[in-house]
Amino acid sequence: MILAEIPPLGVSVEAYKRASHWEGDADNSRIEACLAAAQSAVETATRRPLTPRRVRFETAAGQGRRWWVPVAPVREILGIGWSAPDGTTGDLGADAAWLLFAECEPQILFAEGALAAVPEGSPLAITLSVGPDIVPPVLAQAVILIARDWLEAGIAIETVESPRIAFGARALIRQMRYRRPTSWCRR
Repeated sequence: MILAEIPPLGVSVEAYKRASHWEGDADNSRIEACLAAAQSAVETATRRPLTPRRVRFETAAGQGRRWWVPVAPVREILGIGWSAPDGTTGDLGADAAWLLFAECEPQILFAEGALAAVPEGSPLAITLSVGPDIVPPVLAQAVILIARDWLEAGIAIETVESPRIAFGARALIRQMRYRRPTSWCRR
């Protein structure tokens, strides 16, 4: 997933301070950095963006008419482009594909023959609008728990190592994780 823009925070500094009963002076920029890092960790672990944003996915043509989006929810398809090894490029029109099950199991279904002009194996760039209108409370709570732990521990967000996530936040993340359905789910 390639972000087309920096995503907004799903939990504001003020909401964090209220939820964590913050007292005294605070370095708001440090809290904001922890919230952004915690949000990124939660979104990566759950495959659920917390706020609306534009993203691009790249895949190869020739894998069939149905493509499962690896994150949920999806708001809309913004564009689908392709580029062939010989340098030829193109865009598929708005009627070339449609979105199915956007909230729970997002899929893009290409119209019959929509990929006929695209050489097999050519990269497809699929631009989508993803994310919910309202941040799921469970995921907001996970962000708050993680940010609070990191702030209390004095963990520097700039470090390369991934800080540990406490059990409570991991449990919240686990219950909200999006996984693409597999054949064993459809018995």
